[in-house]
Amino acid sequence: MYPVIGMSPGNSYFKEDVVRELLKKVVEKFGRTTILIADVPAISTYMAFGYPKNRAWRDKALPQGNNLRNKVQKAMNELGYTTEQVSIINWKDEIENNLEYKKEYQKIFSLYKENEVFQKSVDDTTQEVLENSDKEIDDLSSAIRVAAHYLLSEIGFMEFSPKFLNSKKIIYIYHKEWPIYEKYILGVFDGQKREYLDFEIIK
Repeated sequence: MYPVIGMSPGNSYFKEDVVRELLKKVVEKFGRTTILIADVPAISTYMAFGYPKNRAWRDKALPQGNNLRNKVQKAMNELGYTTEQVSIINWKDEIENNLEYKKEYQKIFSLYKENEVFQKSVDDTTQEVLENSDKEIDDLSSAIRVAAHYLLSEIGFMEFSPKFLNSKKIIYIYHKEWPIYEKYILGVFDGQKREYLDFEIIK
């Protein structure tokens, strides 16, 4: 089983001491881990807040992603972990233009378009993120349609992750419940139980 720790750009939860403890707990339990920082998908979140695409990347998603990477690297150095024990995915170079990932993303996007229950769950989850920010949004429904790309990208990556990480089973590690993903891997939306994906809360 291969653990993937999800760290969201801009999430204030991931302070230096939290990142260090999280790495320590996961590596002690599983022996290794990969860090997922979905900075490129996060462009859509900042665009939903009204930033032009170039500024959403340059001024927000990229520096927020780099900030998290630096925290992980610092924690690795302090804990004495090697890149074999902790690897950090570079979304821009490794994922964004990967054809296999694109296929999985398209499947998730199709489910979003065709399955009303899944669509509502994605939209509700996205709305919660947008409303928990301190940004004023003029057209919430339009913003949700833009920002939903982030969540769809994350789920698309998880479908792609067994092939990408060369593992039969991937466990996604997060610091709190993630109901939409937990329902997704149980097959609640489409009747397809995904035995190759799992989820665990580690704080």
